[in-house]
Amino acid sequence: MEVTISNFTKVLPEVEKAIQNCTFLSIDCELTGLNVTRNINSYDAPGQYYDKVRNNCKEFLVIQYGLSTFRYDSENDKFKQQSYNFYIFRRPMNRNIPDQRFLCQASSIHFLINQCFDFNKLFKEGIPYLNDEEVKKYRSNLEDNFKKRSDLIESQQNGGHEDIIPIPENAQDFIKDVIEKIETFLETEETELQLPKCNSFFRRLVYQLRTEKFAGKVSMETRQIDKDRVLFVTKLRTKEEEQEHEKKIFEGQLEELEGFIGFNKVLKMIVKSGKLVIGHNLCLDLLHTIEKFLCSLPCEYEEFKELAHGLFPRVIDTKYMSSTNPFPDLISSSVLNQLLERLSEKPFSIPNIEIEEGHSGYKILDNKEHEAGYDAYITGVAFLAMWKYLGSEQKLKDNEIFGNMDLLEPYMNRIYLMILTDNQYIHLGGEDSNPSRDHVFHITFPKDWRLNNITQLFSPFGNVHVSWIDETSAYVGLNKRDQAAIALNTLSQSDTIAITTYAKRQAFLSGTKTPLSSPLGTRKRRKSSEGPPSSKKRRTDSFPSIISKRSIDRIEEERMEAEDGSTPGIYKKTFEVDTTWD
Repeated sequence: MEVTISNFTKVLPEVEKAIQNCTFLSIDCELTGLNVTRNINSYDAPGQYYDKVRNNCKEFLVIQYGLSTFRYDSENDKFKQQSYNFYIFRRPMNRNIPDQRFLCQASSIHFLINQCFDFNKLFKEGIPYLNDEEVKKYRSNLEDNFKKRSDLIESQQNGGHEDIIPIPENAQDFIKDVIEKIETFLETEETELQLPKCNSFFRRLVYQLRTEKFAGKVSMETRQIDKDRVLFVTKLRTKEEEQEHEKKIFEGQLEELEGFIGFNKVLKMIVKSGKLVIGHNLCLDLLHTIEKFLCSLPCEYEEFKELAHGLFPRVIDTKYMSSTNPFPDLISSSVLNQLLERLSEKPFSIPNIEIEEGHSGYKILDNKEHEAGYDAYITGVAFLAMWKYLGSEQKLKDNEIFGNMDLLEPYMNRIYLMILTDNQYIHLGGEDSNPSRDHVFHITFPKDWRLNNITQLFSPFGNVHVSWIDETSAYVGLNKRDQAAIALNTLSQSDTIAITTYAKRQAFLSGTKTPLSSPLGTRKRRKSSEGPPSSKKRRTDSFPSIISKRSIDRIEEERMEAEDGSTPGIYKKTFEVDTTWD
């Protein structure tokens, strides 16, 4: 079902019921940009990886959010699903929350246009949102203003006074005109008077007329009219009437706030449910979900893990799942559409899935790839096929499989990290993996060096994987790990390059070690982000401009083909894993 601002309020109870009744749900996001792989290094640690993706989340927006719920009907041995495709776009508000600014990546927008993404619908009918921190700030501002207005009513009723500002010459005609308008207004049956637009200083001068000239006769308030702030004058009511009037204004503002909260309500339903959440290549979607709709992402990596696990206690990333035993021997690609195609063949089988009666959903043959709702749906389908395979290998019946969380334990709360060479992951519910990188070195070299210079340097020690940092440094991983000590001892004698172990380099970046001394003299070094080099010619293993999560699949597939060992010394694949984005 397509959901926009026009039907969001009506659909919300249905969405809540679907979440409450489902066995699990799956999600997917479409974004205004994905410029993240340029900064990620093949040998980043999970914490470094998080820092880079976190920064990416602050630049781009979620513009479409897909949600599919799957409910297992044990009596009929089938799943019932209903799916939603939400258009998401922040609305301009008022001074309580400033306008949101964001970046978009031209290649991402161009890609979505080619996929027939309806940007007119997005901008005109997108569902607004605030995260919890913004809601708290907004509500606090409303409560403070309500208290100030209540105190002002007391002051007006008790003949309170204000500091009187002398009226400058350039304002005298305006104030004289305002006084005449108010005096005329008091002689009429009208209950409200809108004064001419003016700047904030003139409004201050008008406000002081309440006690200086019209004490006990009128009250004044500033209202937002389009983009202007305009003064309104009302005849003074009794204290009780004034308080009731202010209460109605406050309640109206709270109701307006409810509208601005928007899509945040859907995420709060998911969090409250505690249901199993499925995503494909979930890292970026998870971070955007938290940052945009729930709360700011913490700077500290461990704090993020604690926060994410608290919000979503059970998550599974189907990209991680499909790249972990027993699936790598059966699945050649974890690209979502290719994964689904493979899971539709033996030895896998897709359970019987139907659209929930009276509701909307997708079918596999709809082929609406890159629509967030459809991608969420096929992510859920792929998960079910793998879940069923795990159970069938243990000779379990379907009604014994679906609901058996023990089968899923090896994949639970592990978020796939693309590009990393050794299949590391973020473990939200525990300690991250810590594979040995004793075979990896950090080297610095002359600026005119190319990839072949590095591979020739290491050629006596076998094939290598080179991951560039900048124009004069890189990480180099040996395929033959037993050659690590010999390589370090031999190359340390070089007058052309400087070499150190991966562990010492990481210690330096964390501030616990002194920098590597280089025989090349002092060079400009990049910050600890360890981003990729700017030289396009040098980066034969670099990524082109990102256009979408799906397009990266194809780029990575081609890259992995180059890593099959057919070109000695270049991209030798040390770990047999798929590191594709999708």
